[in-house]
Amino acid sequence: MLKYTDDIKSHSPDGIGKIWLTPTNKYYTQETYNDMQLELAKTLPLRLIAANDTHSSKKYYRRREASEVFSIELVLKGSTYFVQNEKKYRVEAGSVFLVHHDRNSEFTTGPEGYCHRLACLLSGHELNGILSTTKLIRQDVIKLNNLEAVEKTMRECLIELKEKKDAFRRRCSVLAYKLLLELEENLQQENIPDLLVYAIDLMGRHLSRQLSLKKMAEALNSAPTSLNRAFQQHFNTSPINYFITLKMENAKSLLLNTDMQIQEIAHNVGYINPLYFSSEFRKRIGVSPREFRKNNVIQQNQ
Repeated sequence: MLKYTDDIKSHSPDGIGKIWLTPTNKYYTQETYNDMQLELAKTLPLRLIAANDTHSSKKYYRRREASEVFSIELVLKGSTYFVQNEKKYRVEAGSVFLVHHDRNSEFTTGPEGYCHRLACLLSGHELNGILSTTKLIRQDVIKLNNLEAVEKTMRECLIELKEKKDAFRRRCSVLAYKLLLELEENLQQENIPDLLVYAIDLMGRHLSRQLSLKKMAEALNSAPTSLNRAFQQHFNTSPINYFITLKMENAKSLLLNTDMQIQEIAHNVGYINPLYFSSEFRKRIGVSPREFRKNNVIQQNQ
C-alpha cells in the first residue's frame, strides 16, 4: 500500500459515501457533472447521479467505504489497480470495474503511471433488482467486447448531465438501463478460472522483471504444465507469450504517455538490453519503438 501524508476525507452532497484522495488536484484532472436535485428524481427506477471523465497520474489513489452508490468505471487508456472486499485486480484499457453499493473499495493508477477513465454513478429503487437479474451484482471487473457501444453510452450520460436540458433525468434513466444491458452482454463469455486471474495479476505486478514458466507456476502453487494448458485453452497462447504481450502494451503506453528514453522504457518492462527490446517490439508491433512514438500523438500525463 502506498503511503500518503495528506489524505483528505470528504462527503459530497450527491451521496457518494466517504472518499479519500491524495493531495487533490495535483495528481488528477476531472471533468465531472452531477444531478444535485435528487428529490426530483426519486420516482425514477434508475437514476444517474453523476458522470465524469478523469485523467490521473501515478500518485493518484482513491478509497470508498460502504459506497452509497453503484459506479461503473471504464478504463480507456493506461490501467488501474482495483481492490474490492480484499480482491485485487489490474484493470486494463477496454475493461470496466464496478464499485458496488455498501462495499469497501480502493483504486490507484497502474504501472504505466497514467489512467484515463469514464465513470457513471447510478442509484434508484430498481437498481439492485436489475443488478441481480443481469448477474452484474457478482462482478467486480468486466473485459468488454463491445467497448465502443459502452463508451458511447457513457459519453451520452456525461453530455446529458452537462447540458441538463428539459426532461434530461428521464433520458438519463433510459441511458443507465441501456448501459447495464450492454455490460450484461459481456457476461455471456466464459468465465476465466481463478488460476488465470491470479497469473495475470502476478504478471502485471512484475512487468519490470523476467519470469520463467517455472517461477510463475511456483508462485501460483501450480504445475508448469497445468498453467501452460490453462493459457492455451482460454487465450490460445503460452504464459510467456502472454507476459511479453503485456510488456509490449505497457511499453506502448509509456511511449505515448511519457517522454522517457527508449533505454529507460526497456528497463521498465524488464529488458536489460535496449537493442533486444527494440527488436522484440518491432517483431510484435511492426515498427521500432522510436517509429511508434513518432507516428502517434504523445499523450502527456496530466
